[in-house]
Amino acid sequence: MTNPYAAYQQNLNHVDSKEDLLLTTFEEILSKLNIAKMAIDEGNIALKAENITKVTDAVLVLQASLDLENGGEIAKNLNDIYSFVLEELVKANLKNDKETIQNVIEVLTPIYEGFKEAREKLNGT
Repeated sequence: MTNPYAAYQQNLNHVDSKEDLLLTTFEEILSKLNIAKMAIDEGNIALKAENITKVTDAVLVLQASLDLENGGEIAKNLNDIYSFVLEELVKANLKNDKETIQNVIEVLTPIYEGFKEAREKLNGT
């Protein structure tokens, strides 16, 4: 398995900003969660597990990148959300549970949208 932090660092060189990398990461997470749901429908358990594992790795990197000392309530809340998401991903993977995956999507989508809105304000668009 590749080191998710090393992949993050490598991708950092291929994006315009850290904000763009964050949004791209969330887009990939949401995409892979949808692929995992389709894989369950198709009975492709290996594809489901592969995509959930990639999402888990990405969420672990997001969680590890939080500055809990200086990030205040936002960092603490994100840490709690990421912990919840990781627990739910384990359940979804073990039980081939599309509903749990959908719940994770519904938890992460508003965060993605919030980051996207913040980046747009930062860029003046």
